[in-house]
Formats: sequence, C-alpha cells, structure tokens
Amino acid sequence: MRARLRRGLHRLFVPKAVRAGASGDHRHRGEGLAHGLELVVPTVVFTLLGLWLDHALGTKPLFLLVGFAFGAVGTFVAQYYKYRARSEALDAGKPWARSAAGREVA
Repeated sequence: MRARLRRGLHRLFVPKAVRAGASGDHRHRGEGLAHGLELVVPTVVFTLLGLWLDHALGTKPLFLLVGFAFGAVGTFVAQYYKYRARSEALDAGKPWARSAAGREVA
C-alpha cells in the first residue's frame, strides 16, 4: 500500500521528463528555489544587520532602511549581471548575437 502511494505521489509531483530520465532536466530542479533564496537572504541579512546597528547606536530607522536598500539593490544588480552572462552564453554563435564590432559600416 505504501509503495503504491509513493508511486502515485511521485507521478503527481515529479515532471514526466525527469521521471523518464531526460539528461538535462535534473540540472534545473530546484533552480527556482535557489534563485528565490538568492533574492531573499541577502536582503534579510542586511536588513537585520541594519536593525542591530540601529539598536546598538540608538538611531532607530536609519540603518534599517540603509541595510534594506543596500541588500535589495545589491541583490537585484547581482541577478541582472547573472542573467546577462547566462543570456550571452546561450546566445553565443546565434545570428542575432553578432557583435557590433564585427559588422562593417556601409
């Protein structure tokens, strides 16, 4: 009975391509969770660091706001550059990815 339940849950929650053993799909499992954590964790850490500094120095919302802004902006800048690097790697050799330096001016 447990084995049937386990197989049923496996069939429900594991994508068909992964169940079939497709080579590329298992690399991307959990990638969404990793990206989500990369967005949330630094922002929360810098916000809490700012809160601790405010408590230690007696400046109520100043470092909390600075820590939040630093964490959020830094996180999104890092994600932007990761996205750009991944896009350039995936577009390498494609006709639409030719550099402007390689084109001749007519």
